[in-house]
Amino acid sequence: MNILKFLGFDSDEDDYDDNNEYEERARKNKNSRRDNLKTNSNLGSNNSGGRLILFKGVASDSDKKRLRQAFNDGAMILIDLHELNRSEFDESGKDFITFMGGVAYAREGEIKFIEPAQYLVTPRAGMFEIWPEGDPRE
Repeated sequence: MNILKFLGFDSDEDDYDDNNEYEERARKNKNSRRDNLKTNSNLGSNNSGGRLILFKGVASDSDKKRLRQAFNDGAMILIDLHELNRSEFDESGKDFITFMGGVAYAREGEIKFIEPAQYLVTPRAGMFEIWPEGDPRE
């Protein structure tokens, strides 16, 4: 199950028949995310509670500080490492996961394995639950 579909951020309506259009959209989204991280000075502001930050790839030292601040302000962080190859994951992806796990542990939060190469860091234990499909009481 894709976590973005589970959280309601992705739908089947976004499917593309044309690979060029999909690649162009992915490139624009990647550039936009980088620009937002560089220019958004409010990432660690006090209005972070209830936010979900999706971070793809491995963070630089300055990004780690900003993610830590946003986390300390109450934001959940979804780490997506799908774009890394095996050696990149082993060299820097594991260190990033360890860093964010330490941040969560220091604040009595938690880090949850969602699926291979995807982790959710929450500022408080119990903020994230997986419910089975359908209500077992029905």
